[in-house]
Amino acid sequence: MRNILTEAHFDAETIERLEEQSGLLRKKYEAEFAKDPSSPATESNRSNMIALRHSIRQIYGKAAGLEVDNSSDSADHTLPTDDQAR
Repeated sequence: MRNILTEAHFDAETIERLEEQSGLLRKKYEAEFAKDPSSPATESNRSNMIALRHSIRQIYGKAAGLEVDNSSDSADHTLPTDDQAR
């Protein structure tokens, strides 16, 4: 039996919305990181970004997750990859 959630179809509007949400979380994370890289607020925002990335991949599939990840304006190496987040 196929898993409906991992095979959900996504369109340009969905990707745009997910990119926007991801961008907003990234901005919040980067602002907190600039203030204090080890603060609870920084860790909370980092966790939110990881959770969103994981949710996108779970609901829309790996292709959508990669598309949202690749759309990021800045390459922030302080965030773990999916393999590191597990």
